[in-house]
Amino acid sequence: MTMETSVSYKDIYDRVLMSGTLLSMSAMAALAQSSGGTTGDPSAPLDILKQARQKAQSSQLNATSIAQGGSNAGFVIMILFGVVGICLAGISAVKLYKSSQDDNAREDAGRSLVGLIIGSGITILGVIIGVVTNYMTGNT
Repeated sequence: MTMETSVSYKDIYDRVLMSGTLLSMSAMAALAQSSGGTTGDPSAPLDILKQARQKAQSSQLNATSIAQGGSNAGFVIMILFGVVGICLAGISAVKLYKSSQDDNAREDAGRSLVGLIIGSGITILGVIIGVVTNYMTGNT
């Protein structure tokens, strides 16, 4: 039994292409290493770091500004609860008055009374809790 070694032309062609690819890639890597280090500014990363530190120092993102923003958001929420509660209580009071004046009124007095109580509760909670919280925390 003899073993035949046959090499086809396609196999040789593939080997030549692979060798050429590896040779060109190694040449590109060598050229990049030799030319890349001499043209760059070695102090560039330090300048970038210095600029980043200056921007961080001039930033308004600190604990004091976050606390002030939270306090302002609390005031806005307190005002919104007060306005919504007053509107709900006012509309319910008007409907309760109309239903008490007209015996044939379509509005139900019970729903108007519940709306008046809920609106008053929202207003009281929003304003009282907001005022107490601001007084206790010293944010006036």
